[in-house]
Amino acid sequence: MSRVASNEKIRQSINHRQSLKNELEAERIINAFAMSLLEQTTVEDVLWDVAKNCIARLNFVDCVIYQLDKERNVLVQQAAHGPKSMPMNVILQPIEIPLGSGIVGAVAESGRAELIGDTSLDKRYIADDAVRYSEITVPIWVNGQVWGVLDAEHPQKNFFMPRHLKILSTVAALCAQKIKQADVEQAYRQAERQLMETKKRVAETKLMALRMQMNPHFIFNSLNSINKFILQNDVDRASDLLTKFSRLIRQVLANSKTEWVSLRNELKVLQIYVELEQLRCDNKFEVKLNVSDDLDQDVLHVPLLITQPYVENAIWHGLLPMKEGVPVLQIDCCKHNNQLIIDIQDNGIGREASGRLRTNSLTAHKSHGITITEERLNLVNEMYGADACITITDQYKAGGAPAGTHVRFTQKLLNQ
Repeated sequence: MSRVASNEKIRQSINHRQSLKNELEAERIINAFAMSLLEQTTVEDVLWDVAKNCIARLNFVDCVIYQLDKERNVLVQQAAHGPKSMPMNVILQPIEIPLGSGIVGAVAESGRAELIGDTSLDKRYIADDAVRYSEITVPIWVNGQVWGVLDAEHPQKNFFMPRHLKILSTVAALCAQKIKQADVEQAYRQAERQLMETKKRVAETKLMALRMQMNPHFIFNSLNSINKFILQNDVDRASDLLTKFSRLIRQVLANSKTEWVSLRNELKVLQIYVELEQLRCDNKFEVKLNVSDDLDQDVLHVPLLITQPYVENAIWHGLLPMKEGVPVLQIDCCKHNNQLIIDIQDNGIGREASGRLRTNSLTAHKSHGITITEERLNLVNEMYGADACITITDQYKAGGAPAGTHVRFTQKLLNQ
């Protein structure tokens, strides 16, 4: 074999090894881009990640990604790394390029990548922050249309090689796939948010409707009692009852603008209501209200009128039917293990005996009030994660005789 032939074979072998090395390096770089893109969840994150990796992994000095604004037919800079980049993913003095204008606009219009070895010889070249003599521009195709372009420049002439074009074309394809995925995920999240908002509005409307169904039974009874005192010419008692009744209605209306009220306002309504019932019943029962000193009544919030139906049941179906003993209603508020606890206890005749005494209309009335309260609690828990619940326990004396009823309301400590 001649020396010339031998040298040619050696040269081919070296070129082959270099080609394999370049291919392996290109594959390594593309894999790095792909792995980095896996962590990105939004289109903005995708674009900035690609721009930064073009500098870090390809040793470019400048990389800008444009998005095509189809309504205005201009390319808008969305991400950049190099002299135009600033902290917090902000572009320094971003520019817009009309479609078809400059190398970037031409690539976006034609959809074909271009590699320019000497921009001083290309009349299309548009200098941005500085003049650079090499430029490589690759289109980003999404759903069969040019979405934008990936553009890089370098101050050295003929810096970009065909291997750069191959790598950037693959990176643009990866970028396009991630953009489509991010768009789908964003659309899904938006649809999910809209669905949640719709569900929330429906739930809020339902809660408002339930609040408007506040048990009118005691209101009608109070008006009847006022009317009775007027007919009996008992002006003082009628006036006292009317004053407390008007205070109660004003407080309820003031609180009814929202589902949540401060514990202080809730207890104020409850106290006025109980005083009203005491007047109507000639003070036939005693009331004890205890609030723990470590409760901030102005900061803690509870659902509006959440305990009133149970207090009403305790008075009318537990205490008033008592034939012997002193009827006592006790309300205690405290906190334990990050929970607000409101205990309503009566020493009345108990639920079993009360059930036998009540008429069908009263039974239906109670059931309706409790059902509304339970439905409200379910909605409040679903919307606000309050973990609120009501438990009812029958109490008995040592010999097994009824000793009243214990109602406990609990919820997470919420600051509204």
